[in-house]
Amino acid sequence: MRNNSSSLRRALTVLELVAAAAGRDKGASLTELAEGAETSKSTVLRLLAPLLEQRLVRQDADGTYRMGIGALGWAGACLADLDIRSAAQSTLRDIADATGQTAHLLVYSDGRVTYVDKMVGASPIQMASRVGDTGTAYSTASGKAMLAHLDDAEFERVVALGLTPRTPATITDPAELRSHLATVRDQGCAYDDLENEHGIRCVAAPVFNHTGACVGAVSVSGPAELVAAHRAEYTERVIAGAHHVSHELGLDVATRHV
Repeated sequence: MRNNSSSLRRALTVLELVAAAAGRDKGASLTELAEGAETSKSTVLRLLAPLLEQRLVRQDADGTYRMGIGALGWAGACLADLDIRSAAQSTLRDIADATGQTAHLLVYSDGRVTYVDKMVGASPIQMASRVGDTGTAYSTASGKAMLAHLDDAEFERVVALGLTPRTPATITDPAELRSHLATVRDQGCAYDDLENEHGIRCVAAPVFNHTGACVGAVSVSGPAELVAAHRAEYTERVIAGAHHVSHELGLDVATRHV
């Protein structure tokens, strides 16, 4: 059993080395694999045999090794289980419990945001939002957090739909909104400072999937004065929460600024 476990670990090491070479857009040579696994070439060839048989690894004409098409089946099965709502639930609960306020998970579509999950804190004053409700992207913290990481076509879509003022604080000038979104990208989160609803402030941070695409936002909302008083704390919690959800969705947050 011990020998089998040792062989499995070494085979996985070889597989990781082949995958790492793919990140450099090149195949891994037998010498590189032997050096990386700290073993002999003959051992590497023995370890490669079942990986080649299962098409997890392929050998190119130049003799180097690359990831094989069989790995796609495993990856697809994993990605099918990466549901953003499931990935975010514990994070929303933690944020709601720590702040006493309402934590939300939202997604973006066609210039608007949609609430897909909600956790209520212990505060006696709570948001009247409901799962399935929608809002404008340009006036909400969650919308701005996502819009800041979407392409220019989505920005133009939002502008074309109209930047109607929701409150006196709503950003309604396209140039100002574009500049504001650049700030959102830099600081890693967005704020709704009475821009969407009187008496309510919100802090939101973007969520990314395994490809680095923005797929949602985590937010905390509450009475304006209370959120303003705890702005630094709420910001830290929301950004950390969004990072955690992104990690659960497969993003390597250590190598991407989110």
